[in-house]
Amino acid sequence: MFSFVHKCLLLFSPEIAHSLGVFFLKIYQKLLVVFSKHNCRPAFSLKKGHSESLVFPNRLGLAAGFDKNAELFVGLSRFGFGFIEVGTVTPEAQEGNPKPRLWRVEPEGLINQMGFNNCGLKSFQNHLRRLRPFCSVPVLANIGKNKTTPNERAIEDYQILFKGLVNDVDGFVVNVSSPNTQGLRELQSVEFIEHIESAAPRKPVFVKLAPDLDSEQLIQLCRKVNESPRLSGIVLTNTSRAIAQRDYEKDQGGYSGEKLFERSLECVAVARENLKDGKCIIGVGGVNSPERAKKMLSQGADLIEVYTGFVYQGPKFIKNISQELSNQSFELSF
Repeated sequence: MFSFVHKCLLLFSPEIAHSLGVFFLKIYQKLLVVFSKHNCRPAFSLKKGHSESLVFPNRLGLAAGFDKNAELFVGLSRFGFGFIEVGTVTPEAQEGNPKPRLWRVEPEGLINQMGFNNCGLKSFQNHLRRLRPFCSVPVLANIGKNKTTPNERAIEDYQILFKGLVNDVDGFVVNVSSPNTQGLRELQSVEFIEHIESAAPRKPVFVKLAPDLDSEQLIQLCRKVNESPRLSGIVLTNTSRAIAQRDYEKDQGGYSGEKLFERSLECVAVARENLKDGKCIIGVGGVNSPERAKKMLSQGADLIEVYTGFVYQGPKFIKNISQELSNQSFELSF
């Protein structure tokens, strides 16, 4: 059934296909919730000496951007994901950039200029509180600033989101690298990471970085995260504006897909050289096969996320990769 629905969805334009996919997933999820006999939320936080740990049943997760409003993660978790990243959420609801803002490109790629379209913190929080008890894998919230918030006040938006969601999610991914909110990538700085560090709650907190950083910038940011007792690691990478411009002549938006894989792999390798073993790397970008997932792990990633491969290949793709990684659980101390 899922394979048939997936093939039909690819006949529509990308954003319409996504909306239809959301509709069908909500029906599937509703059935799961109605027929659940018990609360299946795991005891994810375990005492380990004087620290705590978060257990991922397998190393494959879904990247942010698919379940923008934390409405689908229960259904998505049943496809075989070991964790789900929801969002990006901002303090206030916003519509994002004007349409069209999502394009399919060959080979198996997407260019998006979405602009953090989301329902806002209050609705996002309500969705989590209603559905989180039925999800048996960790849920991370990807958080960002509102479009109208100037960079000099951006930390206030992240503080609001940390405070509002700390009891509803298992960890955070701080998004300072989307190319679709003007000025956001300027927050990829040591100074702003220091602000995030001071605001971070007692939960795993990751910083998501762009593939378009040069090596020296990436090393500096990795070393800052490495020094921080409050930050758990880095997500590498977000979408690439450089590839969108170079290969597709798109002056706006960011590219995701198989062309991003080699650059993401390079970034993961650089990060691993500059992060101690206790810091976690989530590798994402162009992972569209079990072989690529294993290669990402071999270069130093602790966890893997997918998005575009899932869009093009459907739930069977998740099953294939998760089976390959089924014996590879991961425990993150914080």
